[in-house]
Amino acid sequence: MVVYEILTFEYDIPLLKLLNRRMSELDCAYALEEISDGAVLKIQGGEPAQAAAEALLSVLGRDLRYFALAEYADSLPLTLSEKQTVLKDALKAASRSEESTVLREKLTDYLSRHRTLVLEGFLRFRMQEFLMLWELAVEQAAARVLMHKEYGELIDTLKRFVEGRVSRVGSLSVCIHADGTITLSDDNDVRIEYVDCAPDGILNLLVNMAPVRLTVYDLSGNEKNRLTEAILKVFGDRVKLYR
Repeated sequence: MVVYEILTFEYDIPLLKLLNRRMSELDCAYALEEISDGAVLKIQGGEPAQAAAEALLSVLGRDLRYFALAEYADSLPLTLSEKQTVLKDALKAASRSEESTVLREKLTDYLSRHRTLVLEGFLRFRMQEFLMLWELAVEQAAARVLMHKEYGELIDTLKRFVEGRVSRVGSLSVCIHADGTITLSDDNDVRIEYVDCAPDGILNLLVNMAPVRLTVYDLSGNEKNRLTEAILKVFGDRVKLYR
């Protein structure tokens, strides 16, 4: 029988419960005992280092990953709902970038030579690349949330600007083609073709023209076309949309 002490002095987690859940997924004889600051894991027969490594792979790579990401997200100067969005996106990104083979090898090698493992110590000194990836996942998710927030604020500003602006055009049609080109036409059937123009440029043009009525033909095939969505938000009930 091989006996391991799995300890944590910093993480407030149900370690015994987590280890029991992960060990129960393996085909080996084991016993668990709760101790101060951790748990004792006893493994009978087989390859104890590999079995313990497999269980700790899930504890460190999944369970503690959630706590670490939540800690990173909680430190951000964001609202609670924004932090929740950041954590959700960061978890997805971290899961995609996870390299379980490398971590499994590190754990197996360590447990074949040591009988005590401190979770936060192993994380900081032997999983530095994982911690960096997790922190990067949170930073990128936070950047997306902030960009979305700033974009929403910009749309609100443009909406108020349009509402207070004197219209320069009665009726205007916008056709968004599948190849990305855009055609504008007014009441007098004057047409302008835009072959290479960013959605923001078209939106600014429409805001300055402030048409009374705006008909949008969205032939892009994209239900969430960025330009179409922005036009709907800025011009509201002035818009008639055809997909």
